[in-house]
Amino acid sequence: MALLLALTGVSACAQDAVRRSEQTYQVPGVKVLTAEGRAKPLRQLLDDGRPVVMTFMYSSCTTVCPVTSHVIDEFVRALGSDAARVNVVSVSIDPDHDTVTRLAEHARSRGAQGTFITGDPQSSETVQRAFDAWRGDKMNHDAVIFLRAPASSVWVRLDGLVSPRRLLDEYRRLKPAA
Repeated sequence: MALLLALTGVSACAQDAVRRSEQTYQVPGVKVLTAEGRAKPLRQLLDDGRPVVMTFMYSSCTTVCPVTSHVIDEFVRALGSDAARVNVVSVSIDPDHDTVTRLAEHARSRGAQGTFITGDPQSSETVQRAFDAWRGDKMNHDAVIFLRAPASSVWVRLDGLVSPRRLLDEYRRLKPAA
């Protein structure tokens, strides 16, 4: 983690600047494409009965995406045999570049688990706007991770460079909807 932070020019103390909030987001009714080439409604993909951990990324990013991806990978490793009980979703914010094939290769090259999704530019913007992550240009995106308990409309939003331990702690705090 320290090496990734150093390579991206982000200081380790930036990890302490994580802002946590709880927000209600309406998942838009758009179809997305998985890295396996399957078209699915985003709602169906997110609402599969498991807790969700979601982030926005793009495969050619050289700044916050590699750090966030590393955090997600370490989080999944820390879960061990419980990893299959979490719906990990990475949403591309660069659908023109991140084709199904490119996302599949990106995931494979990292040994990443979870679902990588892309779509058309309008759907990508719609999803980003729905989660208040739209910044108008992929180069201006922020490090943000979203978590949600199954069947809940409340998302935990973590803005900033989250450590794997912090993500694991937040995941364990999720409460199922009543």
